[in-house]
Amino acid sequence: MSEENARATGESVYGAFRTAFHELGRAMAPPEKVEKHFREARKHILMGLREMIDDRIHKMSQTESKGTSVPVD
Repeated sequence: MSEENARATGESVYGAFRTAFHELGRAMAPPEKVEKHFREARKHILMGLREMIDDRIHKMSQTESKGTSVPVD
């Protein structure tokens, strides 16, 4: 849409570009099934990171013994 047409219809050039980019984004969007798969994948990646952090916290929380006990006869 030219600037003159945009003014004639009351739409700003910015608005025309915004509308065009919005439509382009919708046209290039993956199907709902693919979006759901990617959402689940992101969730599982975050859950894996949380598990790694929890494991590291657990290892840091364990008290280390300074030596070994030796039985005395």
